Amino acid sequence: MKKIISLIKATMTDNMDIFKIKNTNGKRTILPIILAIICMFSVGSYANMIIEPLTSIKSEYTLLSLFTIVTFFLTLVEGIYKSSNLLFNCKDDNLLLSLPIKRRTVLFIRIFKFYVFELLYNSLFLLPAMTVYAINVKVSISYYIVSLFMLLLLPIIPIVISCLIGGIISSTSSKFKFKNMAQVIVTTLLLLVIFYFSFNMENILSNFTNNASHINSVITSLYYPSNAYVKMVTNFKIIDLLLFIVINILIFIIGIYIMSIRYFKINSSVKEEKSISKKKNYNIKVNSPKVALVKKELNRFFNTPVFMINAGFGLVLFIIGIISICFKFDSITKSLIVEGNISLDEIQSYIPIILYGFVCFTSFMTSISSSMISLDGKSFNILKSLPIKSTIIIMSKVVTSVLIMVPIILLGDIIMFIRFSFNIMEILMIIIGSIILPLVSETIGILVNLKYPKMDAENDTEVVKQSMSSMISVFIGMALSFITIFVLVMLLNVGTSNILVLILSNLFYMIIFSLLLLYLNKYGSKDFNRINV
Repeated sequence: MKKIISLIKATMTDNMDIFKIKNTNGKRTILPIILAIICMFSVGSYANMIIEPLTSIKSEYTLLSLFTIVTFFLTLVEGIYKSSNLLFNCKDDNLLLSLPIKRRTVLFIRIFKFYVFELLYNSLFLLPAMTVYAINVKVSISYYIVSLFMLLLLPIIPIVISCLIGGIISSTSSKFKFKNMAQVIVTTLLLLVIFYFSFNMENILSNFTNNASHINSVITSLYYPSNAYVKMVTNFKIIDLLLFIVINILIFIIGIYIMSIRYFKINSSVKEEKSISKKKNYNIKVNSPKVALVKKELNRFFNTPVFMINAGFGLVLFIIGIISICFKFDSITKSLIVEGNISLDEIQSYIPIILYGFVCFTSFMTSISSSMISLDGKSFNILKSLPIKSTIIIMSKVVTSVLIMVPIILLGDIIMFIRFSFNIMEILMIIIGSIILPLVSETIGILVNLKYPKMDAENDTEVVKQSMSSMISVFIGMALSFITIFVLVMLLNVGTSNILVLILSNLFYMIIFSLLLLYLNKYGSKDFNRINV
């Protein structure tokens, strides 16, 4: 038992960075706790909004069934992604398998670690809902007992399913070139669903309340834990709780047994395929240093899911916003005419400025380059040793970011040009703005990253989401976008024409970009060379 506990302690330190309360220097940080509190507060707010209308029809228990099924899907998706790191192809496989311990003990340690991760993840969503229910409904001590067992046992079914799916993906993913694209697509869709629910909460709550009993019956008939939870909360019987515990334990044992049949074969096959791929002969194409650097950055961007999602989600929202304006323009203008005391002709005349402001906001809130230096990590010294000027290396990162952003922004521009009437000068100025604004944004991002690099991060998520440079770049972009939109509105209020507003704005940012380049040429190399790993 002592051996198993010590092994669990050793393996729990890897791939659990999101829950760590210590940084690499051993100093305590409250950031994970703050993020957890913010997440739980947000979930609790949504739960409170949902239970209020349910209280009037005496269907509060629907909240519990809803959150159990939602948490199931969230845990399932997260588990499928996380299983590749927590279960398959782990870095310490060779070490553990070389120790005098049974293989099923190694598998148990892996599964236990996975269970702890998903239990903590589940708690972010279930605890707020359980608390909101207890506050709004008079509950007995049995509710807390049932909820505790639910919290402990609910991750089991999604874990078993995600382990089986994760095993299939791990055994076949190396055969596919774009294996990370599925994760990016699914995560992006989930984020879009969350945005949709956030912006349509009032209508959704109204429909949800009117059909609460039907929704609850559908959920409880499809998902056994939801049915068991609602049944025990509304009419507690000890036999139901014991049955629930036994069923989950049996599912866990059967699932682990099925997975154990192929677990070690999958791990060994993944390692063999990786070693074979390293021995393959590749046709080497010779590129110029600038092109090679840009290709390297593009390859890293498209092979880092968390980087793609974090940096590219704003661009996805930009296209969705453009399409929404084009297809729902009449309904939007009607509400503006009623509430804002503005005519239809005035709204249509402001379309070029609205599009320019949208481009400005998207450009400054999408900072790709603010993480690129930090993502080099331990390989940064290799980059420094190349016989290439540091300014070329720095600008390759800016160019890469612009190459990612500009085509998507121009696509949105073209959609607007087709839907609405723009004159040739407005089109020209907007296209120039769609190039110069990302250049300014990404140059600021790289300069901030040079000042505040995070070279000791343990994973890409820490760089992209938790680094100082990413946070500063977002705040600078937010400030610049709001200031720009405010100035655009002020210029329009004093009677300035659209063309003149667009010309002045582009000239201003061209000057800003020139100053940024001068600063980069003068101080960029110094900041670049002082970074050591």
